Amino acid sequence: MTLKIFNKNLFEGNEEAIILTVDGASRGMEGNIARTFARLNADVWEDLESEIGYPIPLGLARVYEIHPDFECNQKYFFIASTLNHLGVLADSEKLKIQASAFRHVLSIAEARGIKSICTGVMVGGWRLDLELAFDQMVKTYLNAASNSGAVPNVHIYVLGGNQYEKLMYFIRASYSNSVFDRGVVTIAQ
Repeated sequence: MTLKIFNKNLFEGNEEAIILTVDGASRGMEGNIARTFARLNADVWEDLESEIGYPIPLGLARVYEIHPDFECNQKYFFIASTLNHLGVLADSEKLKIQASAFRHVLSIAEARGIKSICTGVMVGGWRLDLELAFDQMVKTYLNAASNSGAVPNVHIYVLGGNQYEKLMYFIRASYSNSVFDRGVVTIAQ
């Protein structure tokens, strides 16, 4: 069980599942990654979009299985309700929502036997600072891993040299070597 950071396109991954964030209030309020997934996997999205039951309360997630007849790198996608277009939330509230949704994804994946998940840093539609959002994801993952031996591997993809460099600087400055020495958090080379 590891959380691994990649400097490449999320949609090139071949993990079992992908996290797509939405405003769970209603259909049509998807985040950038969800919209890109829908564009790249139009048949999958068209097939399953009507099954996504709205509303999805903030901080919760749902999983959908992708029919094996479709050409898609993943077998499942998670819809995580982390975006909030109506209310104004403080960063601390946004982080709680992100952590809750991410933990819910991990729990569902564990129950389903899903071994690997890919995602971007869950910044909530660019409403959270990259480093804050990443740090919350690491804390949530480490907490989940400390409570279970079956937490899936999570691969976080960061595309764009500036964002990746910013994140690497933050990681080197913020995390002790023990996080890396234990092998729970790793950086892809």
